[in-house]
Amino acid sequence: MVNRGAGGPEFAVMRYDVFALLELAALIKDCNAHAQILPHDTARQGFGERTEFCVGGPASNRRMAAHLSSLLPGVRVNVDAEPGPDRGSFQVGSERYRVENGKEEYALLARLTAERSQNTRPVFLFCGQTSITNQATTRYLARNHERMARKYGNGSFVLLLKVINSQAYGPDVVELVEDVTRAAQTPLPAPAATQAPRNSHRAS
Repeated sequence: MVNRGAGGPEFAVMRYDVFALLELAALIKDCNAHAQILPHDTARQGFGERTEFCVGGPASNRRMAAHLSSLLPGVRVNVDAEPGPDRGSFQVGSERYRVENGKEEYALLARLTAERSQNTRPVFLFCGQTSITNQATTRYLARNHERMARKYGNGSFVLLLKVINSQAYGPDVVELVEDVTRAAQTPLPAPAATQAPRNSHRAS
Protein backbone atom coordinates (compact mmCIF):
# COMPACT_ATOMS: atom_id res chain seq x y z
CA MET A 1 0.00 0.00 0.00
CA VAL A 2 1.57 3.26 -1.09
CA ASN A 3 0.54 6.91 -1.07
CA ARG A 4 -0.06 8.89 -4.24
CA GLY A 5 2.06 11.78 -5.43
CA ALA A 6 0.17 15.05 -5.02
CA GLY A 7 -0.91 16.77 -8.20
CA GLY A 8 0.30 14.03 -10.52
CA PRO A 9 -1.46 11.51 -12.74
CA GLU A 10 -4.04 9.19 -11.31
CA PHE A 11 -1.45 6.80 -9.90
CA ALA A 12 1.85 8.68 -9.53
CA VAL A 13 4.21 7.75 -6.69
CA MET A 14 6.77 10.09 -5.18
CA ARG A 15 10.42 9.50 -6.06
CA TYR A 16 11.63 8.22 -2.69
CA ASP A 17 8.54 6.09 -2.24
CA VAL A 18 9.38 4.42 -5.57
CA PHE A 19 12.83 3.67 -4.16
CA ALA A 20 11.18 2.25 -1.04
CA LEU A 21 9.04 -0.05 -3.20
CA LEU A 22 12.15 -1.26 -5.02
CA GLU A 23 13.77 -2.15 -1.69
CA LEU A 24 10.66 -4.10 -0.73
CA ALA A 25 10.33 -5.78 -4.13
CA ALA A 26 13.77 -7.35 -3.76
CA LEU A 27 12.94 -8.56 -0.25
CA ILE A 28 9.59 -10.01 -1.34
CA LYS A 29 11.24 -11.81 -4.24
CA ASP A 30 13.75 -13.39 -1.83
CA CYS A 31 10.76 -14.78 0.06
CA ASN A 32 9.45 -16.41 -3.16
CA ALA A 33 6.34 -14.25 -2.99
CA HIS A 34 4.58 -11.99 -5.48
CA ALA A 35 3.84 -8.31 -4.89
CA GLN A 36 0.76 -6.31 -5.79
CA ILE A 37 0.94 -2.50 -5.53
CA LEU A 38 -2.21 -0.62 -4.50
CA PRO A 39 -2.79 3.09 -3.88
CA HIS A 40 -3.63 3.78 -0.26
CA ASP A 41 -7.10 5.12 -1.01
CA THR A 42 -8.29 2.17 -3.08
CA ALA A 43 -7.79 -0.54 -0.46
CA ARG A 44 -11.10 -1.74 0.90
CA GLN A 45 -10.01 -4.75 2.90
CA GLY A 46 -8.96 -5.83 6.33
CA PHE A 47 -5.68 -7.58 6.92
CA GLY A 48 -4.51 -10.97 7.99
CA GLU A 49 -5.10 -12.96 4.82
CA ARG A 50 -2.06 -11.55 2.99
CA THR A 51 1.13 -9.93 4.19
CA GLU A 52 0.89 -6.15 3.77
CA PHE A 53 3.61 -3.54 3.45
CA CYS A 54 2.25 -0.03 4.06
CA VAL A 55 4.52 2.87 3.07
CA GLY A 56 4.07 6.55 3.93
CA GLY A 57 2.97 8.81 6.76
CA PRO A 58 -0.67 9.28 7.82
CA ALA A 59 -0.92 12.75 6.27
CA SER A 60 -0.73 11.26 2.77
CA ASN A 61 -1.66 7.62 3.37
CA ARG A 62 -5.16 6.88 4.67
CA ARG A 63 -4.29 3.24 5.13
CA MET A 64 -1.39 4.18 7.41
CA ALA A 65 -3.64 6.53 9.40
CA ALA A 66 -6.13 3.69 9.93
CA HIS A 67 -3.42 1.25 11.03
CA LEU A 68 -1.92 3.72 13.50
CA SER A 69 -5.34 4.45 14.98
CA SER A 70 -6.40 0.83 15.39
CA LEU A 71 -3.09 -0.96 16.04
CA LEU A 72 -0.81 1.65 17.64
CA PRO A 73 -2.96 3.75 19.99
CA GLY A 74 0.17 4.98 21.78
CA VAL A 75 1.39 6.84 18.69
CA ARG A 76 0.31 10.26 17.50
CA VAL A 77 1.65 11.97 14.39
CA ASN A 78 1.25 15.71 13.97
CA VAL A 79 -0.28 16.21 10.52
CA ASP A 80 -0.94 19.94 10.78
CA ALA A 81 -0.63 21.70 7.45
CA GLU A 82 0.47 24.96 9.06
CA PRO A 83 4.21 25.41 9.74
CA GLY A 84 5.30 25.03 13.35
CA PRO A 85 7.92 23.34 15.54
CA ASP A 86 5.76 20.25 16.06
CA ARG A 87 4.68 19.81 12.45
CA GLY A 88 5.40 16.21 11.44
CA SER A 89 6.50 15.25 14.95
CA PHE A 90 5.91 11.82 16.47
CA GLN A 91 4.59 11.26 19.96
CA VAL A 92 5.25 7.76 21.24
CA GLY A 93 3.99 7.35 24.77
CA SER A 94 5.17 10.41 26.68
CA GLU A 95 8.08 11.18 24.34
CA ARG A 96 7.96 13.58 21.39
CA TYR A 97 10.31 13.41 18.39
CA ARG A 98 10.52 16.47 16.17
CA VAL A 99 11.79 16.52 12.61
CA GLU A 100 14.77 18.56 11.43
CA ASN A 101 14.53 18.23 7.67
CA GLY A 102 17.70 16.85 6.14
CA LYS A 103 19.47 16.64 9.50
CA GLU A 104 17.60 14.47 11.98
CA GLU A 105 14.42 12.66 10.99
CA TYR A 106 12.54 9.77 12.57
CA ALA A 107 10.61 6.80 11.30
CA LEU A 108 8.64 3.90 12.73
CA LEU A 109 9.19 0.35 11.50
CA ALA A 110 6.54 -2.04 12.76
CA ARG A 111 5.45 -5.62 12.25
CA LEU A 112 1.95 -6.19 13.61
CA THR A 113 -0.77 -8.79 13.59
CA ALA A 114 -4.45 -8.20 14.30
CA GLU A 115 -4.80 -11.20 16.55
CA ARG A 116 -2.71 -13.96 18.07
CA SER A 117 -2.96 -16.60 15.40
CA GLN A 118 -0.30 -18.43 13.44
CA ASN A 119 -2.49 -18.15 10.35
CA THR A 120 -2.76 -14.35 10.50
CA ARG A 121 -0.46 -12.57 8.07
CA PRO A 122 1.34 -9.49 9.42
CA VAL A 123 1.21 -5.89 8.30
CA PHE A 124 4.52 -4.02 8.07
CA LEU A 125 4.41 -0.26 8.59
CA PHE A 126 7.06 2.10 7.19
CA CYS A 127 6.01 5.45 8.62
CA GLY A 128 8.57 8.22 8.19
CA GLN A 129 8.48 11.93 8.90
CA THR A 130 9.69 12.62 5.34
CA SER A 131 9.61 10.63 2.12
CA ILE A 132 13.32 9.79 2.24
CA THR A 133 12.84 8.26 5.68
CA ASN A 134 10.28 5.86 4.21
CA GLN A 135 13.03 4.56 1.92
CA ALA A 136 15.52 4.49 4.79
CA THR A 137 13.11 2.36 6.82
CA THR A 138 12.53 -0.17 4.05
CA ARG A 139 16.28 -0.36 3.48
CA TYR A 140 16.82 -0.97 7.20
CA LEU A 141 14.43 -3.91 7.08
CA ALA A 142 16.05 -5.31 3.94
CA ARG A 143 19.48 -5.19 5.57
CA ASN A 144 18.45 -6.52 8.97
CA HIS A 145 15.48 -8.83 8.37
CA GLU A 146 17.36 -12.03 9.14
CA ARG A 147 18.63 -10.72 12.48
CA MET A 148 15.21 -9.33 13.30
CA ALA A 149 13.54 -12.65 12.44
CA ARG A 150 15.84 -14.42 14.90
CA LYS A 151 15.06 -11.87 17.61
CA TYR A 152 11.31 -11.41 17.19
CA GLY A 153 10.21 -14.56 15.37
CA ASN A 154 6.55 -14.19 14.37
CA GLY A 155 5.87 -11.64 17.08
CA SER A 156 4.98 -7.98 16.79
CA PHE A 157 7.47 -5.18 17.19
CA VAL A 158 7.65 -1.41 16.78
CA LEU A 159 11.07 0.18 16.30
CA LEU A 160 11.87 3.89 16.36
CA LEU A 161 14.61 4.72 13.85
CA LYS A 162 16.57 7.92 13.34
CA VAL A 163 17.86 8.93 9.90
CA ILE A 164 21.02 11.00 10.21
CA ASN A 165 21.91 13.86 7.83
CA SER A 166 19.86 12.66 4.89
CA GLN A 167 20.77 15.77 2.90
CA ALA A 168 24.33 14.40 2.72
CA TYR A 169 23.94 10.65 3.21
CA GLY A 170 20.51 9.98 1.76
CA PRO A 171 18.76 6.95 3.30
CA ASP A 172 21.96 5.12 4.24
CA VAL A 173 22.75 6.26 7.80
CA VAL A 174 20.04 4.91 10.10
CA GLU A 175 20.25 4.37 13.85
CA LEU A 176 17.96 2.27 16.00
CA VAL A 177 16.77 4.61 18.75
CA GLU A 178 14.64 2.22 20.74
CA ASP A 179 12.21 -0.68 20.70
CA VAL A 180 8.98 1.19 21.51
CA THR A 181 6.56 -1.72 21.14
CA ARG A 182 5.01 -1.44 24.58
CA ALA A 183 4.61 2.35 24.51
CA ALA A 184 3.21 2.31 20.96
CA GLN A 185 0.57 -0.28 21.85
CA THR A 186 -0.52 1.38 25.11
CA PRO A 187 -3.34 3.88 24.50
CA LEU A 188 -2.51 7.50 25.14
CA PRO A 189 -4.82 9.49 27.43
CA ALA A 190 -7.44 11.46 25.57
CA PRO A 191 -6.55 15.12 25.00
CA ALA A 192 -8.01 17.38 27.65
CA ALA A 193 -11.19 19.11 26.50
CA THR A 194 -10.92 22.85 26.09
CA GLN A 195 -13.12 24.56 28.67
CA ALA A 196 -14.90 27.82 27.98
CA PRO A 197 -13.84 30.78 30.14
CA ARG A 198 -15.78 30.93 33.37
CA ASN A 199 -17.41 34.24 32.49
CA SER A 200 -18.09 33.48 28.82
CA HIS A 201 -21.85 33.19 29.28
CA ARG A 202 -22.32 36.24 31.51
CA ALA A 203 -24.65 38.79 30.01
CA SER A 204 -23.07 42.12 29.12
